[in-house]
Formats: sequence, structure tokens, C-alpha cells
Amino acid sequence: MRSASSNVVAICDPKLMSVFRNFSELVDLDYTVFESYESLREASTLIVDDECLELIKKDHDLSKVRVVRVSEDNVLARVLELVGVSRVEALVVGVDPGNTLINYVVFANNVLLSYGSVKKFSELAEVLDKIKSLLRPEKVVVKVGVSPAGFWESFMPEVLRMAEEGRYSLVLVDESSTTDACPTTYIGRKDIKDPDLRACINIALRDGLLRLTY
Repeated sequence: MRSASSNVVAICDPKLMSVFRNFSELVDLDYTVFESYESLREASTLIVDDECLELIKKDHDLSKVRVVRVSEDNVLARVLELVGVSRVEALVVGVDPGNTLINYVVFANNVLLSYGSVKKFSELAEVLDKIKSLLRPEKVVVKVGVSPAGFWESFMPEVLRMAEEGRYSLVLVDESSTTDACPTTYIGRKDIKDPDLRACINIALRDGLLRLTY
């Protein structure tokens, strides 16, 4: 990890630390891992779980450090706050349906939050339900790329059902030229080389052809 940062992380729970690390890499959050009390001397923020907080408080005065307590329930929201997102107005999902896989990216406002591939839209719905429960966005917009290849057509009944059950806005987006370079205006990883995931990013950031709201 980077050699210096104003954010110092002390998370005793290995599973929570792994989750924090993954989210931080996605949003490009700069931090150093707590190794000694010396590392807190120049820190402005201590990101810590309850177990580590109790240990550190015994031997160190934290009155001059902003303490951000993280847990399994709030770690995603706290990471977003650290990159300047205090309220998630919208989750925007860019979807590129392929022959066998459905590729997707998820933005929280303008922060790249998640990406991957699933075999069914119901699996994507599970991903979105988990994120929604953690962040409680004001709205969720699912943008689906459409192209002459027509892969998206076979998925449409499932997409419509997912949109209706989840109360999402569904937007159809022209998929032409979406494997080109992505805009750099968003926060988060910009080194994604997979053309299908690049297409998803461009779909998420592009205006739609048709919008259906439930």
C-alpha cells in the first residue's frame, strides 16, 4: 500500500479488513495500515473497528484525530464518505448483455462501486439489493445496452420483471462504440481493460434511448 497517507486504518477483524480493502481499491481511497502509534502522528483520520479502537484508546490520545468507526453494516457508506459522497442520490447500473454472461458495473453517484459478471439478471438483482440495503439510495437506474446483435432481447422479460419488482428505472442505451475509451470524470478505478466492462461503464454514463419507470 502507499507509503504515506492522512488516512490510517486499524481493523482487527480480518474479514472486515478484506471488505474495506476491496472497496477502497475500487474508489481509489488512499490509506496506510496502522503499524505503530507513530503512524498516527501525522494522520488526520483513523478508520477503525470497535476491537482495534478499544486497544488503541488504552495507550494513545485520539482527541486530535478524526475517528471513523466501521462495521460490516456501514463500511461501504463510510468508504464513500471518505471520498466525498455523504448521500447516495442514485445507483446507476450499466449492463452489457452477452451471449452467455451479463456484464455490469454499479456507480453510486459518480463513484465506481462494483463490477462483475453474472449468468442471470436475478443474480444482479441480489447484488443490487445488498447495495441498496447498505446505502439506501434515492433511486436506482438500470441502463441496458442494446445492439444489432440482439443479445439483450432474450433477457428483456427478466429485466422488466427485475425492474418492476425492485422499483427501478430501466433505460435502454445505444451500445455502439461503447468499448472505446471511457470518460475519466468518475471516481474510482480507470485501468479496467476488459472491453465488456468498459462497455458497461460507457453505458452507465451515456444518455438513454428509452426510459421505463416503475
